[in-house]
Amino acid sequence: MVKRQRRKSKRLRRLRRRKKMINAGGGKSCYSLNPKFEFLADLKNLMLTPPPASLGRMEKRIAGLGRVKLALVSGVFLNKENVADILIVGDDVDRRKFKTFLKSLEAEIGTQIIYAIMDREEFNYRKAMFDRFVRLMLEGPHEVLIDRIGL
Repeated sequence: MVKRQRRKSKRLRRLRRRKKMINAGGGKSCYSLNPKFEFLADLKNLMLTPPPASLGRMEKRIAGLGRVKLALVSGVFLNKENVADILIVGDDVDRRKFKTFLKSLEAEIGTQIIYAIMDREEFNYRKAMFDRFVRLMLEGPHEVLIDRIGL
């Protein structure tokens, strides 16, 4: 995720236009960003924020994957750093439907999504054992789409 943001910020630095001479009189346009630009922070936020995926529509699509007990989004969906972008806890989650959902979501957002799927028993065990992954997902910035286990 950090590499993705570095690439985007490199693109931002190239927005100021300048000409480079190639051979006899030909020119190639290059772009870089003026660091004194007054709306630099707003422009960075606009460029680094992925297109918003409708969380309401995502909730309905995730609910159709099986008996989902908990679904939360983080990372790329909230433009915050976290260990994963989607955590799904549920029984009998159809993996084939999930792969299709994931591919369409990645195409919509335009970036790779890091996800985790667990059954309820594994989630409860990890939560009771203060598993680092589960703890970081729950304590870090996240938004709950489905909560049927009473977090």
